[in-house]
Amino acid sequence: MAHHFEFDSEHKILRLVLEGNIEGEEYSRLTAEIRAKAKRVRPLAGITDGGGITNFNVSSQGLRSAAFEGSPYPAETPRYIVAPSDYLFGLARMYELMGNHSDGKFHVVRKMEEALAGLGAANAKFERIE
Repeated sequence: MAHHFEFDSEHKILRLVLEGNIEGEEYSRLTAEIRAKAKRVRPLAGITDGGGITNFNVSSQGLRSAAFEGSPYPAETPRYIVAPSDYLFGLARMYELMGNHSDGKFHVVRKMEEALAGLGAANAKFERIE
């Protein structure tokens, strides 16, 4: 699985960009990576961009575990998952329901533009971070 992080310093948005094949073991490490980056850059919002995913091979148990683990962001942080395909959108909504993310801070959208509009950051300029 290829992935990288980007940050918009004006709006303080941390974006995780996922690409290629997503496998169970790799997926389970993402929360820890997001948590570490969020601790370092202290974002006001987080976006997980699944637009580049070509195959999502995570078991239902793996998805459930991730949902129950809790957010890698502080509770007050708005979070978005961008899931353009029907399959990913359905999985993201299941993640939302399983994790009881009904606090109004978690959103599943189809397009990056929707996430940015929801954050009032239509002009966001992301730069890759290590």
